[in-house]
Amino acid sequence: MTSSLIKSADRVLDVLELLCRRGNSASHAEIAFALDIPKSSLTGLLKNLVNRNYLEKNLSENSYLLGPAFFDLIQQGKNVKIISKIAKAQLLILTEKTREASAFYLFKGDHVERVLGQEANYPLSYRMPPNVKFPLYSAAAGKAILNILPSEEQNLYFQNTVLKPMTDKTATLEKDLRQKLQNDTVDSITRSSGENSVGVIALATPICRKNGYPIGALSIVIPEVRFNPELDTLCRKVLLISKDKIETELNT
Repeated sequence: MTSSLIKSADRVLDVLELLCRRGNSASHAEIAFALDIPKSSLTGLLKNLVNRNYLEKNLSENSYLLGPAFFDLIQQGKNVKIISKIAKAQLLILTEKTREASAFYLFKGDHVERVLGQEANYPLSYRMPPNVKFPLYSAAAGKAILNILPSEEQNLYFQNTVLKPMTDKTATLEKDLRQKLQNDTVDSITRSSGENSVGVIALATPICRKNGYPIGALSIVIPEVRFNPELDTLCRKVLLISKDKIETELNT
């Protein structure tokens, strides 16, 4: 990274920190003086921050305020910290009602990571240790998230991802995976059938912020030999209830 880019990044942080210290209000001249930034350079920087909604301009006072994107970023950070506590209670309910293993996954760019798991009390069941990563294209939780990503992000994901076979059922061509995402998703619930692990069926639903962007996913994982239409219906019902409860608590 060049020194000029580093300097620009430092200036952005300096402006945001200054407004926090100054009671969330400062004029162009006050910012330039306090941070020793040339006014011509500051003009472009402030314009970019306003365009990205990190700042707002108070035209009546000719000053700048912290914008909605700044506060949304803070809230998103809080959400990541508390989401596991909220999700943990719902996993207990999911497994109690279905008697199957359940898990919560965080969305981390090109993969999901299982951060919480609730195991079922069966000799034959899927183990749920935390801190295990899964690709978006094969695991039900990953597919559920990939399915609702904005089209630009989806396209970028496909451009940068090699679809390696996890099992013989994994879609390894973009067109096939796109079709599977469409076919395997009904009423906000996405299914995987042995695409990530042989003999395992999973149902997952994304957990989203207020703006509809995914923060993670809830999933129920079932050995294929125990899966049936009645269990499928039950799992879908309780997943949607838990999704609603988590999102309501998270976004209130």
